[in-house]
Amino acid sequence: MKRQSEILKYLPDEDKVAFLSELLESISLSKKQGSFSPIDNCLDAWEATAEMNSVPRLSEKVWEKYNKLKSVGLIHA
Repeated sequence: MKRQSEILKYLPDEDKVAFLSELLESISLSKKQGSFSPIDNCLDAWEATAEMNSVPRLSEKVWEKYNKLKSVGLIHA
């Protein structure tokens, strides 16, 4: 449970709703598959987002670099 509360600590409200929704879907999928992998994958993905949000201005700097790379054609999205 600590992992989840640390993730929630660094997410804006709209992302908290998305995280909890995805976590519930992952729990359901885990139950069907008989495996904790979907839960682990969900937590890993959101943990990375929360980690980036925990460092002041890191998210903005990452998006700035991403947009520069995209504008010169090095990223195709």
